[in-house]
Amino acid sequence: MIHKSCNLCRAKDTSLLYKGWDRFHNIPGTYHLVRCRQCGLIYLDPMPTRKELDRHYPVDYIPYSKAIDDEPGLLKRWDRRYGMYKRYRAVTQIAGREPGRVLDVGCATGNFLEAMRRHGDWQPVGVEPNRHASTYARDRLWLDVFTGTLEEAGFRDNSFDVVTMWDVLEHVADPRATLREVARVLRIGGILVMSLPNPETWEIGLFGSYWAGWDVPRHLHLFTRDVVARYLEEAGFELIKTVSFTGRYHVFLLSLDLWARERCPRWRRPLLAALKFWPIRLLGLIFFSISDRVRLSSIMTVFARRVEK
Repeated sequence: MIHKSCNLCRAKDTSLLYKGWDRFHNIPGTYHLVRCRQCGLIYLDPMPTRKELDRHYPVDYIPYSKAIDDEPGLLKRWDRRYGMYKRYRAVTQIAGREPGRVLDVGCATGNFLEAMRRHGDWQPVGVEPNRHASTYARDRLWLDVFTGTLEEAGFRDNSFDVVTMWDVLEHVADPRATLREVARVLRIGGILVMSLPNPETWEIGLFGSYWAGWDVPRHLHLFTRDVVARYLEEAGFELIKTVSFTGRYHVFLLSLDLWARERCPRWRRPLLAALKFWPIRLLGLIFFSISDRVRLSSIMTVFARRVEK
């Protein structure tokens, strides 16, 4: 564990925001999320080392999901495929429909990259530090995936048209360095797409310490919209827009699951089963659409363009 100053403004002036443990995998250890009083960045202090974090990314970690075509249930396959298509559509609407080179940082088992190849004939490249997940992406989906961090990959300057980071920047020990590296490998005018937990969501008021977005110790940083904008400007990006369109109901169910495990374990399974029922999910879309419009959903997606500094 290493004590850190603020990655954005370098101050050492913080207040305790959240104290918790790895609720998803019940791995021992207590962690503290603090908020910088100077700029508002939220981060773990002290922060685990990369080696200490390895045990918190087991093979059953949720993002390390199997290939969509291997999903046994028809409805589950359709649901996952539609989710990946929404990401593909959102990226291409901003980047343009002419295929190019797309880099997915923290690509896990490669399902998004496979969707970019399937729908738009893009040239997909991935970076994934987890050896199990990156090996799966190469062996099962025949993807070009580097095992390690973006900085370790050493890509050429200006070599990608689009860089995506789906729920990744919050896992990075040095967001400033990572975004600078993204800017280096992205061509001028290229597009960066990032989805991030939103620490300004209304769901924190509902779930409190059970909000899935805390996810200590995997989430090393959490970013408000203003903090994200500062990071992007410093790294050489122009903010295009911030929206919510992916993972909203999923995070809500994860938070509810964490709450039910401790507060009402007897009703946990029937409650979650009811909320996963398609008619109820469709009704939920109305509510989450309203949350999206006022930018209070648990997941925000940021679109930015690389500009000349």
